[in-house]
Formats: sequence, structure tokens, C-alpha cells
Amino acid sequence: MKKIIRFTICIIIILMSFLFTACSPVTSPSSSDAVSPSVSETAIAEPSPGQTEDVIQNEEDVIRIKLTAIGDIMSHYTQILDAYDSGSDTYDYSNSLQYIQYYTKASDITIGNLETSMAEGAYTGYPTFNTPAALAKNLKDIGIDMLSLANNHCLDKGFDGLVSTIENVEAAGLDHIGTYGTQEERDETHGILIRNVNGINIAFLCYTYGTNYIWLPEGKEFCVNLLFSDYMGAASQINTELILDDLEYIKTQDVDLIVSLIHCGTEYQNIPNEKQEEVADFLFKNGVDVIIGNHVHVIQPMEMRTITTNEGQEKNVFICYALGNFMSNITRKVNTLTGLILNLNIEKDLISGKTSIVDYDYVPLYMLTPEWGGSRFYVLPTHAFVNEYLGGTSKLINEKIYTDMCESLDICESVLGREHDYYYIERK
Repeated sequence: MKKIIRFTICIIIILMSFLFTACSPVTSPSSSDAVSPSVSETAIAEPSPGQTEDVIQNEEDVIRIKLTAIGDIMSHYTQILDAYDSGSDTYDYSNSLQYIQYYTKASDITIGNLETSMAEGAYTGYPTFNTPAALAKNLKDIGIDMLSLANNHCLDKGFDGLVSTIENVEAAGLDHIGTYGTQEERDETHGILIRNVNGINIAFLCYTYGTNYIWLPEGKEFCVNLLFSDYMGAASQINTELILDDLEYIKTQDVDLIVSLIHCGTEYQNIPNEKQEEVADFLFKNGVDVIIGNHVHVIQPMEMRTITTNEGQEKNVFICYALGNFMSNITRKVNTLTGLILNLNIEKDLISGKTSIVDYDYVPLYMLTPEWGGSRFYVLPTHAFVNEYLGGTSKLINEKIYTDMCESLDICESVLGREHDYYYIERK
């Protein structure tokens, strides 16, 4: 019995010694003693299937961009006079554009339609437009990245004027599409402009219904992308051979989205005509994702729709038939003083590779002119200046102009609805 008791006491003593050793403080090595393990000395565990899935879910797997478009950019003779600085004998349109740059600089890419020539010689307005090249720089300064040049005024100063326009646009650092100075230039690009916008490859096409009954110069038929083959007549036969050839070329490129810039329609009509609708159906069925129209100098409807391509693919597409005037002096009525900035929100899913138009909004614009009560020419975001007037802080807007701007907003709402007006979207 005594032996058993002594044995038990020994076991307890041994266990207590182990316990005190384990609880005693451990001295950490100094920084001089610490040695980081090499890669070969460090065990690298392969992630389990579940862990790999979590990593993918936590990565940024969607690219989001905003594409912005503005309408017809024109310079009538009164606008040329307004831009002239007699002190320096130079031209500057920045006064007209100063209130709009917040909306045009905020996007990943902004495009517009330059509806004038920039050639040598006297500066002129309607019907033969020739504008100081300073306008191109001023557009670049407010965030415009690209100009469509194929429109009914692109040959106002002949082929030489068309080439000078291209050169002046390029000198301002702007991309362009729709007109070409040489056959080699047209062949090199195949009439397409492809731009990588923050990881999304967008292909742009650009066509005009005609050239104000000016024949394309003989031997230089490459110089303008024509929407209709009978451009000197009824402008009713879609130029299918050229357009389908351009679209086939796009299919050989790494492109996520196809945007077509179209110049056609019945001037001063808020409803698209049958030919605009026919062109839209043709382009969508042959692969175009977005159509942005101009030319009619008033706004026309925009919408998302679901279509089936000729290859049997069902997809969502977007069309805006016309954005109205961005800057001009067409003052027939408030309708022609009303324009839009279009914003398209686009996403690319990096997992599936699919690119889609998520949603859109528009910013109503009002072109304030001296003829309609303005001190000078100003492109104005309508909501902002209506609110300034109501708040008693506006230096530009009087009661008459305020009434006209309210009418302009009514036109936007009647043609487009209110649900996509950025002013109301922001306040939901």
C-alpha cells in the first residue's frame, strides 16, 4: 500500500513539473536573431476547390464604362462672329462651351458629330459651312474624344476642304471617322475605328445619307462613307455591299461592341421616318449593338430593344434616332434649340466575356442665342439653369428665356419620357 502511495506521488510531481514548464514565459528572438524562411523552406499549400472559387468571387470581374454622345456641332456665321477676338485676331468657342464641360468630361469616351468644314479661306455659315479650326481644340478641351465627319456638309468646301478638316481635327488630338483623305487610309481602317476603352474594345462605323447633292470626286469615291447608294437621288437604297463588307471586317477583329453613327432622317421632325427604321433594322440584324443618329436638328426617341440577328442570336440593342443640335444657330423654334447629351452605361463580364448595355440616361440641353434673348451663344444644361433662375442666382436667364427652357423640357419629356432624364434618376 505504501509503495502504491509513493508511486502515485511521484507521478503527480512529474505531471506538475511539465505543467509549470508549459506555462512559463517564452522569450521571443530579437530582430537580429530572426531569419525569414526562404521560399524552399516555406510550405505553400494549394487552395482547395472551395477556396479558389472564393478568390474568383472576390476579384473585380466586371468592367464598367460610360459612353457619352452629343448631337450636331455647327457654327453659323453669327457664331463665328461671336467666337472672334479682335484683340488677338483669333477665334475661341470656349465661351459657348464653358457651362457644359462637367457633363462631357465625366465619361470614359465622348463622341460628337462635326457638321461643318474646317478649310482654308473665308469662314462662312449656312449653306456652305466653313469654321475656324479653333473649334476642334475647344471641343477637345471640354472632353470630346471623337468626331463623326460623314454628314451632308462634309463636302461643303470640296475634297480639299474635307482633307483640311481631317487634318485640323487630328491636330487637335481628336479621333475621327467617316471621311478619308486617301484610298490607303480607307483601306487601312476598312472604314472602321476601333478603340479600347478601359478594357472594352468598341468598333465605330459612320455613314451619311448624302452630301447635299455634291458628287463624290471622280476617283475619290472612298472619301465619304455613304449610307445609301443612290445618294444623289432619293437616298432610299441602303448601301448594303459597303456596309456588310465593313461589318464582315469587324468580325475578324477582337471587338466587344459595335456602335454605328448614322446621319439621316427628315429635318425638324421629332418622329423617325420609315427609312431610319429600315436602316436600324438592317444594322441590328447584321450585328450592330448601338445606333446613334443625328442630322434632323431636333430630338427623336431612344430605346432599348431585344432583337434577333440574321445569325439567330437574340440580344439587347440600343438606338437613339437623333440627339438634336449640340451647338448651332438654327432658331426656327424652341424645338431646334433643344438637344441632348446621351450617356450609355456599358458592362463587360470578364468571366463570360459578354458585353452589354446596362442602362442609359439623357441630359437636356438648351442652345441660348442672342436672337432668343441671350447676350451671347451658350450651350446650357437646361435643368441646372432653370434651377438657377428659380433660385434667383442666374445672370443669363430672364423670364422669357426661362419660359422657353421650360417648353424645351416639355419637348424632352414628350419625346423621351421622364424616366431616363438624369435629373430625375439622380433623385430616385
